[in-house]
Amino acid sequence: MLEILKSVDLKSWIGLAGVLLGALLGLIGVFLANRSNLSRLQLQLENERQRHHFQVKREKLEELYVLLSHWVNMFFSHYFKLTLVMKGEIDYNQYLDEIIADGADKKTDFKRIEMILHIYARELLPTYNEVLEWRGKVNDVSAAHKADYKQGKCNGEEYIKPYIAVHTQLENKVEKLKSELAELAANA
Repeated sequence: MLEILKSVDLKSWIGLAGVLLGALLGLIGVFLANRSNLSRLQLQLENERQRHHFQVKREKLEELYVLLSHWVNMFFSHYFKLTLVMKGEIDYNQYLDEIIADGADKKTDFKRIEMILHIYARELLPTYNEVLEWRGKVNDVSAAHKADYKQGKCNGEEYIKPYIAVHTQLENKVEKLKSELAELAANA
């Protein structure tokens, strides 16, 4: 076998070395191109993941805005109807009948609101907690009026000013929450 290798002339060896060097350079080129393509594809995949994440976040924040708007509209509807009871224009049973009639198709999904807040908008939780605090104060005035009403004290004029005051604060906190939510969704 060594004799066969010795019988091959120098030009053939140089040609073989050139072919081997070309093949080696080709393999290195393919390796570098594949590595570059893999890096580009990984970057593209990461960008697509981030874009998808931001798109989902924006959709959820938009959904949260709509849910909050429906809840606020329902709450303000109850507010206006209860002030009619406080003024003595309708009785408590009429108020409850209207709320039941309105509420049949306007259910507020508080679990969904809180889930979206906890997953996609944690930075809004302090403002949301302020809204809940003022909602509690509105409910306290409403409950005090209801207790007096049950005892036969149908004139609720004394509750109107405190009810309007806490409801105005609630409205301000809700508008603040919606504004922060819109800002967060716009930047998502």
